[in-house]
Amino acid sequence: MAMTRTRGLSKRFVPAAGAGTAAVGLDGQRSEVFAEGGWPSIRVFLEMRGWSPLQIDQIHEQLRQGWPLSQAVRQVSIRMGTCPLRSKSLG
Repeated sequence: MAMTRTRGLSKRFVPAAGAGTAAVGLDGQRSEVFAEGGWPSIRVFLEMRGWSPLQIDQIHEQLRQGWPLSQAVRQVSIRMGTCPLRSKSLG
């Protein structure tokens, strides 16, 4: 009589640990990480460039949807019809 063999699960594909787009900061809070860096540093960068809080929130939403920072900034400036004075292209 022959025994049936069952295969175990392969360890080739490892499930992601957590959400993947969040990291724990020094203060214990989770901060989002995008291709251009962590959200707190991107926010400070945009504030120094003169973007308003409303525009920064819109850019954050674009980044969450997967757009690169240069495209997110461009889309928000077109959608709102404004951008900071003396702003330079990010891309």
